[in-house]
Amino acid sequence: MSDQDSLPAKSARRLLAWSLGPCVPAWAVLLALYGLERLTWVEALVSAALVFVLMAVLVFARLADFERLIRYAEALFNNPETPAPPIFTSATAQRLLTALNALRRLWTERRDEAQVLARSRQDILDCLPDPLLLLDKQRRVIEANQAAQILLERGLTGLDLASVIRDPKVLEAADAALREDRRTETQFTLTTPVERTFGALLVPLKTPVKDGTALILALQEQTERLKMDRMRADFVANASHELRTPLTAVLGFIETLRGAAKDDAEAREQFLDIMLKQATRMTRLIDDLLSLSRIEMREHARPTEAVDLGNVLRGTADLLDTQAKQKRCEIRIDVPATLPRAIGDASELGQVVFNLAANAIKYGGEGGPVELSAALVPVRPLSMPGQGPCLKIAVRDYGEGIAKEHLPRLTERFYRVDTARSRELGGTGLGLAIVKHITNRHRGALVIESEVGKGSTFSVYLPIASS
Repeated sequence: MSDQDSLPAKSARRLLAWSLGPCVPAWAVLLALYGLERLTWVEALVSAALVFVLMAVLVFARLADFERLIRYAEALFNNPETPAPPIFTSATAQRLLTALNALRRLWTERRDEAQVLARSRQDILDCLPDPLLLLDKQRRVIEANQAAQILLERGLTGLDLASVIRDPKVLEAADAALREDRRTETQFTLTTPVERTFGALLVPLKTPVKDGTALILALQEQTERLKMDRMRADFVANASHELRTPLTAVLGFIETLRGAAKDDAEAREQFLDIMLKQATRMTRLIDDLLSLSRIEMREHARPTEAVDLGNVLRGTADLLDTQAKQKRCEIRIDVPATLPRAIGDASELGQVVFNLAANAIKYGGEGGPVELSAALVPVRPLSMPGQGPCLKIAVRDYGEGIAKEHLPRLTERFYRVDTARSRELGGTGLGLAIVKHITNRHRGALVIESEVGKGSTFSVYLPIASS
């Protein structure tokens, strides 16, 4: 009876109670026989004790197996891996044990399937590039994908939406989606660490989910799109303004020549000269716009040619020789004989150097030198993709220089430090924008350094062509 001795006291008391129940009918018969004087009280007492002992042996032998099954089933709630108990005598108990083991295997399989599905769902959510949150009916976050956690920089599960996105428009849209059972949309702005604008799409689920998910909140960043929309509107406005000014001047002179100055030869020559300058300015502007458009269309396609930067610098210097002499400016070239070739498009790199050198002559070369150099540098700037050495083209002038507050905006279209002076010198406001886009197409970087009174240096970094 070692197994019975190992049973807890509570189980032993339960088995004792089970043993007493079947003894009651036999004890009643013995009591009746004693009352009819068929048995003496000693015989009746001995018989009653014998009945109890026999019944206890039977119950303890059979029902102990059921007691083990009860404790086994209770243990399965806390630990599904609990080992099955031994069954000694009862075939019925053995059948119950078999059924319990089958249920345990089925439950384990279902649990594993549920865990796999949960992991798969999380993997699918994490693969989505846009932030996504699953909310319950109380607006608590049940689950969030990796993009959402990176965006909001913390764990989100269990938090109320109000503590995750502190924007009244998003909260009102979530309440409306849950209350009216319809999809809603809104837009909001996150101000930290940098200002970013997002569109929020909230979709209520028609079918309830066991984990409580009632609402899907999808975020889509719209910062770049809004920025591009503003840039496009600014571009149209600026381009229209840049073309309208010379066109208005030309039309005004034409009307004057057809009217009051019709027979004035001196005025006619003066006006024709101004009209030629304005028409030339419009031609340059249109050429630059077309050039910029072509570069942007090809910006995704990286050049593959090997370009000799020394030839590019020397060819540009020849093109600008007349302009430099007019400004009493000397163009100096410094290119090592062993300089490696660059990966690029020779004509586009020529346009880069031409724009930078022409600007240096216009704005900084009055009586001073303009230096064109190319060199191999061991470390790339942070704004350039990749690692390792690269090639550097530098255009340096010793003019007035540019104030620091203007440097970040120099590559914007039509941005000018001195608008009147730029137009007087024939600038279109697109030269540095073209340089930036060509540099981006070459997977390079443009770095501008300037100090007021000491001049400016425009550096273009380019990848090295393989041998």
